[in-house]
Amino acid sequence: MPDTSLPSIEAPTVTDNATGLLRLDVDWPAVLPRLGALGPVRIVTANSAITHEKVGRFGNVSGNGHAIIVLNRDVDLRIFPRHWHRTAYDPAAGAILVQDAAGKPVHAIHRTAETDSAAWDAVLAEHRADGDVAADIDSGEAPVQTVATVPVDIDVVGLRAAWAAMADVHEFHGMLKRFGVARLDAMRLAGGEFARQIPLAALTGLLDSARDERMEIMIFVGNAGCIQIHTGTIATLRTDGAVLGLDGPAFRLHCDMARLSSAWVVFKPTDKGGITTVELYNAQGENCAIFCGQRDEDKPERTEWRALARSMPDLPGVA
Repeated sequence: MPDTSLPSIEAPTVTDNATGLLRLDVDWPAVLPRLGALGPVRIVTANSAITHEKVGRFGNVSGNGHAIIVLNRDVDLRIFPRHWHRTAYDPAAGAILVQDAAGKPVHAIHRTAETDSAAWDAVLAEHRADGDVAADIDSGEAPVQTVATVPVDIDVVGLRAAWAAMADVHEFHGMLKRFGVARLDAMRLAGGEFARQIPLAALTGLLDSARDERMEIMIFVGNAGCIQIHTGTIATLRTDGAVLGLDGPAFRLHCDMARLSSAWVVFKPTDKGGITTVELYNAQGENCAIFCGQRDEDKPERTEWRALARSMPDLPGVA
């Protein structure tokens, strides 16, 4: 089993001054299918509230320049290359760091004791680039995001009808675009049969039960450029109220609960009977994590997961 004892490490942001970083020039759609040669690596994807860490091998890469899937057991990623703007190597951390145009962390690949040293060094040598690593950062100040009020001109009746008519969860994003509604606003408008808000504190009880029942679940954590997925059981749950941590074989999650704003139980109809998720959002309305039961593509949702998610209490005072 690859070593999983090291702490999680996030890619530095532009405010870290990039001291000691080496600039890399990487055509990621071309390089990702070749990373299997590295052997076991530690991958990290994070957002404002949650860091998701896995140890595994790259492989089974498919897709195009717009969206790429890596589906190789522990390394399970959905990649959107247009956000993989800046790549650097941090020799101190032994990590290849990817950031977006504003310098925000997108993804990181760390070498481990089991990583093939020759293959790792070959990747660095091939993509080493001249110039200041900070020069790849967009110097324009990013706009401050806030949660907007729900637009008054949304066709709520039509939205609910379209939600009820979904036959596949992949129709969800197209539905949001069609009705011009943000994801979190759609939760507020969908109606209780499709989405209901629950207390953030209920997340601990949900994960406690999943751990105790040895329930296989899926945990999606991501940002605009990468979604990282863990599938399996929870070995250890750590919480002190402010921070929630999960540990499993070759997996670690760190969640700063103070950076989350709301939690929802969401039901999306499908031709296999529907999918139930528990979704976490920050104060900017960004989705930070999605939890669901492990499910084979052609099989219905597991009844034990659906029952557990639906047993979560309503947020007091929310109709």
